[in-house]
Amino acid sequence: MTKPLSIWRYYRNNRKKVTIIFIITFLGIFAQCALLIHTTTKLKLYKAIWPFQSFAYAFHTGENVQQSPEYQDRLQHLLEKHPAISKVLPFSFVQTRLSTVSVLILYLRSKDIKPVMNSLQLTLITGWLPAPGTHEIVLHWKLAANHGIKIGNYCNKDYKYGMVIPTFTGLGDNKLVGLLDGNSIAGFSDLDTYNNDLHNSQGTESWLVIPKKGQLDQAKSYLSKCIQKDKELSDPAYIYQNADINNSSTFRVLYIFDLVITSVMTLCVSCLFYIYFYQRRPEFGLLEAIGHTRQMVIGKAFLEIIIINLLGFAGGLISALICGLALNRFMFMERGLPLLLWDQSYIFKLLSTLLFVTFISLFPIWRMLKKVDPITIIEGKV
Repeated sequence: MTKPLSIWRYYRNNRKKVTIIFIITFLGIFAQCALLIHTTTKLKLYKAIWPFQSFAYAFHTGENVQQSPEYQDRLQHLLEKHPAISKVLPFSFVQTRLSTVSVLILYLRSKDIKPVMNSLQLTLITGWLPAPGTHEIVLHWKLAANHGIKIGNYCNKDYKYGMVIPTFTGLGDNKLVGLLDGNSIAGFSDLDTYNNDLHNSQGTESWLVIPKKGQLDQAKSYLSKCIQKDKELSDPAYIYQNADINNSSTFRVLYIFDLVITSVMTLCVSCLFYIYFYQRRPEFGLLEAIGHTRQMVIGKAFLEIIIINLLGFAGGLISALICGLALNRFMFMERGLPLLLWDQSYIFKLLSTLLFVTFISLFPIWRMLKKVDPITIIEGKV
């Protein structure tokens, strides 16, 4: 017995029509998912290389300003007295590259490296931390992989893809002795060795002010008041404290691409569905004439649309994830830039696209089917 409302029967008899819609949905979801993975990976990378934005506060004592040890001790004591501040540490830094972005390598006293790592939620996964008076260095594993160096290698001699420590610093070679992991990307080396290599005298360092948990805003407010009162102090502009990553031009362009992909996919799918269902008005009129209710006919149409969209959505999503896994396996993981294949934000964004495309496809067809007159169709078409 034939089933006039069988969706699969219609799919078998109209493979080309169904395939075209499936391919458009598949390609649209695949492109959007690929763009979403790329954007989120880049966003997470940018946030990871600006660790002070979330976990610590860099406080600069002014360019080319040498302060007496007495002044430094007094300033450190003054800052540490504030209840929102956990530690105040002298430090210096140099910048290196991770792909196309800058990453900080912090020079701290050896005893201070561990507290800063804890503040940045970094853990030592292999090796050891730099010892005092040595040219040892620890790096986030992504940074080490991106430069092609391993534990035991010397940063400026054994690098494969790019120099870790810029040569203009005049520093001696640094031996990689440990790898870090965590949400922040940075490196650490010994401050005394750094100052000795550059013949820096005491009092030229900057300050790293680490707030207590949940009191970052209070610490920043206090430091701002200190800057206003003391002319020896200056604002740490180089730490990008006020950087708005989400609104940068790069991400605005990517968001526009995402909107274009969604709009084109929605327009194509909705137009094709409308054309196909418009051509099938005689079929729906006959179904009503032989006793099927209009609600059953509209439900059949809706179910066809939903199933095709779901199949295209699932196919595009699975294909994008498989391609991402392959790229990570054979390319990005080795270079320390793995793609973030899944994030909680993906669920809302992808499902909202599916619902939007489905709704835009359903609405004009629902209006068309409500106006179908089986008597007129039978008299004119049969």
